[in-house]
Amino acid sequence: QIIPIIGILCIGVMLYYRKVIQKWLNKKKLSINYHFTRECNYHCKFCFHTNTTDTHVKLEKAKEGLRMLSQYGMGKINFSGGEPFLFPKLLGGMVKYCKAKLKTPYVSIVSNGSKIKESWFRKYGKYVDMLAISCDSFEPETLEKIGRGEPGKSGEDHIATLKDIRRHCETYSIKFKINTVVCQANKNEKMAKTIEELKPIRWKVFQMLLIEGENVSEHDKRQAKPLAISDDEFKNYLNINACKVLVPEDNETMRNSYLILDEEMRFLNNEEGKKIPTESILDVGVKKAYQQSGFDEENYLKRDGAFWEKKEEEEAKTIMDIEDLDEAMMNSIKRKHK
Repeated sequence: QIIPIIGILCIGVMLYYRKVIQKWLNKKKLSINYHFTRECNYHCKFCFHTNTTDTHVKLEKAKEGLRMLSQYGMGKINFSGGEPFLFPKLLGGMVKYCKAKLKTPYVSIVSNGSKIKESWFRKYGKYVDMLAISCDSFEPETLEKIGRGEPGKSGEDHIATLKDIRRHCETYSIKFKINTVVCQANKNEKMAKTIEELKPIRWKVFQMLLIEGENVSEHDKRQAKPLAISDDEFKNYLNINACKVLVPEDNETMRNSYLILDEEMRFLNNEEGKKIPTESILDVGVKKAYQQSGFDEENYLKRDGAFWEKKEEEEAKTIMDIEDLDEAMMNSIKRKHK
């Protein structure tokens, strides 16, 4: 008599979790890019999120905002800057909170790599799904020309750091990604062979973007117009670097296809070619701020921004398939004990 009762209880539990999983699959899952600092130790000449302020929220306030985002449907959080590893303790506290407390499905970071220490991986690596390192060239002189480096250090230092971090990602089971910005300085470089040797899961290739208030006029922190490339030049770069992991993003695809949260937890609306901040989610809530964001979901899907959802859905569906099998087995047990 005990076995049928246990079987019925198991079926009830499995059906409940099946509903929970299905509800998760049907829920709108937001991908948030939290640029929690604008401070950076590099001086990339084309930067379009420049060091205009040293403001950033404290950990407890950040947790409050992250909790609100999670409740609204955040499925992926990407921490960026500036350079996020200038604040390793704050960054570590946030990735741990998202993964361990909020159970955020996908947690990632974009960094220049220069301030990452292996001790950080040992303490916080288990809370990170993917780490992206920015590298625009494998020619040291080109990196130096672009400004991709710290004062007093060479382009060779940046390339060596990239390779060290690749090994750390392997050691600590973190997916490795490379981001490249294509501009006049590197538009003819063939990087694909070295990229394939490094084996990132994705190689995100951006057409250099001009944004008013960031890198256009003489009043901005950067003046990047001389480095801008045409659509045809970008297409040529893609042709000479074609490989399996390359994910291209031209200017039109990039614009408003990212939900960018700034250092004061405001979304940045780029519909007019410049970043106009919404009200902070800490003041008006996520829904109202999101409505002001100008987020272009069509472009987000077009650039495969939802790549991370595919794996999550496959895993969830696998669980549901296993539950179907378990349910059939329980039914068989019930029939045998009638």
